[in-house]
Amino acid sequence: MKTIELEDLIKFSKTIKVLYVDGDTKHRESAFGVFKIFFHDIETAQNGEEGFQKFLDNKYNLIITDINMDSLNGIEMIKKIRDISKDITILIMSSEEDKKHFMDLIKLGVDGYLLKPVEVKQFVEVIQKVIEKFKNKQELFEYKNNLEDIIKEKTIELTKKNELLKKNELILHERINSEVQKNEEKNKQLFLQSKMASMGEMIGNIAHQWRQPLSCISVGVTGIQLQKELDILDDETFYSVCKEVNENAQYLSSTIDDFKNYIEGNSKKDSFPLIQCIRSLLNLMASSYKNNNIEVHIDISDDITVYGCINELQQCLINLFNNSVDILSTVDEIRYIEISAFKKEDTTIVVFKDNGGGIDEEIIHKVFEPYFTTKHKSQGTGLGLNMTYNMIHRSFNGNIRVKNIIFPYKDIEYQGAQFTLTLPNVK
Repeated sequence: MKTIELEDLIKFSKTIKVLYVDGDTKHRESAFGVFKIFFHDIETAQNGEEGFQKFLDNKYNLIITDINMDSLNGIEMIKKIRDISKDITILIMSSEEDKKHFMDLIKLGVDGYLLKPVEVKQFVEVIQKVIEKFKNKQELFEYKNNLEDIIKEKTIELTKKNELLKKNELILHERINSEVQKNEEKNKQLFLQSKMASMGEMIGNIAHQWRQPLSCISVGVTGIQLQKELDILDDETFYSVCKEVNENAQYLSSTIDDFKNYIEGNSKKDSFPLIQCIRSLLNLMASSYKNNNIEVHIDISDDITVYGCINELQQCLINLFNNSVDILSTVDEIRYIEISAFKKEDTTIVVFKDNGGGIDEEIIHKVFEPYFTTKHKSQGTGLGLNMTYNMIHRSFNGNIRVKNIIFPYKDIEYQGAQFTLTLPNVK
């Protein structure tokens, strides 16, 4: 071993606290002289009992012990020490005849062996291995401490990042809620604008619808008054006029009910016959399609029911109806609207089509966008189809699609737009 290595070994050994246990006084004094070269802090014990008691009272890094001792031999002492500490380093001093104990000592985890009598060269070789173990343990301990410090530092860093993420998440959540509220408010405004536009058109339609029944009532009542004054009123004429007046009054009342339900906008969801919604729609739109000479064909059985808000579905169909009426008013040939429905598994399919020539393929994919319209600003807001799309998706959990089609009517093929509404039958 080089001098520098021996010097380093002695320097490191001076930091180790040692307990030396030996029952042979002469050998203990001889070996102690060798040990003092390396160890600065070394204590001795005369037997295993004294050695074990010192182990309990002090904290040692290394125990060097003989095997054959009075009171408590080395092996018994090591067993008791190992019951308490598995880590403390233990060296055995033994003679050749003690080899029979080697297997027991290996099981007890002894770290090295010294043959009596102890020589410096032999001790240096053994202690070098012990010192290497100490250094490894120390490095491992330092690494563990450093690792713990790194873990603590990273934990603090992660905690701060988590807190920042939670803060950002909260801010993002608040922004999302704010945007959702803004969108909901915007949708309400869009719905209101669309509905007000429809109401304006509908009021004009109703006013026109009422003229003929009111005229019939006025003419009938005036006629029977005149016949009464001339004393020529017979019972048949009287009852006939009364029946006609009552029928026209019932028609006016029905129109008022339909318009009232539409205005009130009841948003309660329930199952309702689809034909009920369509009949109310036709009653409200009668003047509009009749004045434009539009033929309306309905193909819906009475047993088809839909779950949702009848008022909102009616609004959707009114938007489709108004668009068709606008385009059909420019058509010179037969003007035709068809509304049909059928069941498909757990959904109801409603098909609305006209023969207005269809929608330009370059813009058909935009028709459900808000404020998109092909009409002049004085005629349309571009909100109707967007609101229809939103209500079908949000209120009915359904879907709406549009495409151009060619279909036969009265042995003639026509081109037009077809809107397909898919409405789930369940809640």
